[in-house]
Parts: sequence; structure tokens; C-alpha cells
Amino acid sequence: MNEELLQKAMQLFDTAEKWNAFCELMNRNGNIQNRWWKKLQTEVYQREQTSGMSEWNICIWNNWDIMWYIKGETNKTICVHFWGDCFRVFYGYGDLDIDKVNELLKDSKFDAIKSCIDRIDGSDSQTICWEDRNFRFETPYDTCFPDHRTLSWYAGNETEKFANQLIAKVRKFQTPEITALFKEINKNCRK
Repeated sequence: MNEELLQKAMQLFDTAEKWNAFCELMNRNGNIQNRWWKKLQTEVYQREQTSGMSEWNICIWNNWDIMWYIKGETNKTICVHFWGDCFRVFYGYGDLDIDKVNELLKDSKFDAIKSCIDRIDGSDSQTICWEDRNFRFETPYDTCFPDHRTLSWYAGNETEKFANQLIAKVRKFQTPEITALFKEINKNCRK
């Protein structure tokens, strides 16, 4: 924060009551964020329940976790997972042998899974790929929000737009080709 903005901010707190109210809000900012994330999670879940996803299930937990996985499987197989600011293809929950999955993924036909992600920001031994905070709301932060706290405001206040973008990302995986690849991984890599 530059000096001019800092001076203006200090002037806002011209009474102890204003300062204490600000401090109380800062102490509760996690609760506010969780409510915004929960609002997005509920919106996405309700829409997906009525969408007629024929081969996919959706699961939610905590305040911001949303997971899509193949029907007939447990939610501990390969999945598409959103958790606040990270959208990923993950297989490290427990029902799959990670070494077998990593070996199978060496086959180039599985590269099609990566092509479903708009921008690959990383991967690891349990995640095919992920993208961080890649959403658009006609703001200077578009595609590169600095942190989950900044993005959380949009989850609670631009909920429909956020849900539209998140569901559109998931739909790229719900094609017959990608669904078949998920099924093949699940079948061939069980523990």
C-alpha cells in the first residue's frame, strides 16, 4: 500500500469505534469468506443435481470443496475437483494406486485430459494438472486473482457468473472421450 492510500485509510478510522469495528470484521473475514464459498458450492450443487449428468456424480463437503466423478465409482477415484481457488484433475484420494496411474498416464492418449484445462499452472504425483484462480468477472484480476480471499468475494456476490464458469470447465471433461479415459484409469489402477 503506498503512503497516500495508507494516510487515507488511517483517516477513515477517526474514532475508536470505527477502528474496533474494522478489527472485528478482520477477525471474522474467514467466516465471511466461508459463507461466500458455501453460497457458490450450493448453487453449483443444486444446478448439477438438475442437469441430468448421465455418467457423472457430484459431491460437496466443507465450505468450498466440489468434486465430480464417474457414477458407479467411489469419490476416491480420479475426479475433477474444485477447492476454492484451484481447479484440478486429482487421483490421490485412496482407491487408486498412484504408481499405476502415473505409469498409465505415460500413454499419450491420456494427454487429452490435460487439454480440458484452460491453463495448466501445475501438476504433481497425484494431480494430472491444475489451474489456479482462472476466472473472469470483467476485473483487472481476471485469470490471475492474487489469492482465494480476493476470489471469494465473487463466489458470494457474482455467484451465478462464477457457477457458470465452473460448470463450463467441468463440462469439458464430461465428453464421451474423456469419460472413457477416466473409466479406464479407474479400472486399471485400483489398489
